[in-house]
Amino acid sequence: MNTALLRSSGAASSSGRLSQVISRDSVNVVFGSARVAPGRARTMPIVRSAGPDDLSRPAPSLSDPEPSASSAPVVPATEAPVNPSNVGAVLALATAGLVETTYLTYVKLFDATVACPTNGCESVLASPWGSLFGAPLPLFGMLAYGAVGAAAALYLRQAADSSAEGVAGRRTSLLALSGGVAALATTSAVLMTILQTRLGGTPCLWCYVSAALSASMAVTLGTSLSGKQVKENAPAAVAAALATAAVLYAGWPHPGAGQVYIDDDFFLEYKSPVVATESSSRAMDLAARLNAVGARMYGAFWCSHCLEQKEEFGGAAMTQFPYVECFPNGWRKGEKLAPLCEAANVRAFPTWVIGGKTIEGELLLDEVEKELARAEAAAAAPEAVAVAP
Repeated sequence: MNTALLRSSGAASSSGRLSQVISRDSVNVVFGSARVAPGRARTMPIVRSAGPDDLSRPAPSLSDPEPSASSAPVVPATEAPVNPSNVGAVLALATAGLVETTYLTYVKLFDATVACPTNGCESVLASPWGSLFGAPLPLFGMLAYGAVGAAAALYLRQAADSSAEGVAGRRTSLLALSGGVAALATTSAVLMTILQTRLGGTPCLWCYVSAALSASMAVTLGTSLSGKQVKENAPAAVAAALATAAVLYAGWPHPGAGQVYIDDDFFLEYKSPVVATESSSRAMDLAARLNAVGARMYGAFWCSHCLEQKEEFGGAAMTQFPYVECFPNGWRKGEKLAPLCEAANVRAFPTWVIGGKTIEGELLLDEVEKELARAEAAAAAPEAVAVAP
């Protein structure tokens, strides 16, 4: 091994003490503190190489500190975007809501006839809750669905961008998306409550469709977020929900508790509900047996429970079903029941009379069959007595 010895003036003592060894590549740098003649003591760096001397290569700086882990550049972790499929589903639902509310806005603005199986949609649109600050309520829904759809589309465009700007853009879009979905869900929840408490449970197909769309968007988006994303977006969603509720409260009427809104001039034209379900052989048989024993079901064309009862039997069975309409001329405030309904003392819809027994509310087919068996047995009993010797 060759040794390169760099000396200051004076001779080094062999009793030098090693204080530190630093290994860098193939060069060992040894610091020695040597004893020299009095008056000539000096610290001498001793450099030993593991190979031939290479004096052309500059020696490493002995004063530079070693690089530490803290001096390495920090690369921020890329935030994973929400599942694009779920955001795409929200976009599709928002598009469907946009189409629906655009149609209802047209109906409201141009006083057109709305396609609705029970005319309940017309009564809701004509009520004070069909408008907000004098403008059609569906118009606000159209704007909200459009904004949510735009936010979802923008988020999908930013999903593949992993840069800092892309991550920041996604966060902003997700905040807007969360707020819009929360606003729509709040509106539907309030409208469903008013439908039951202020409008007497008026069946409104389009109201149910809008509520289903907004609820589906809320569930789809909410279940797609990570825990961190929920924490980041929850304040925006809560703020949007509270703001929406405040706007609805300010823009809608406030009747007293327990009051149901009915306009004195309101008239609901009679329209027979469409029963689109298929009839089973059992339902057909029950309809025939009900007719045979003189049973009746009393109902109203605007009654959603009556429609559900008819759908239980199906369209074909309704051709021989013993149904009595209590408002064949339409309905307005103060409208009286049809004479047959008054004679049967009908107080709720639907009302069944089977074998002289009055039953209020919907019945399952099993319950109908049970009441039929009782009525048929009661009807057969006098005949048995009459033919007895």
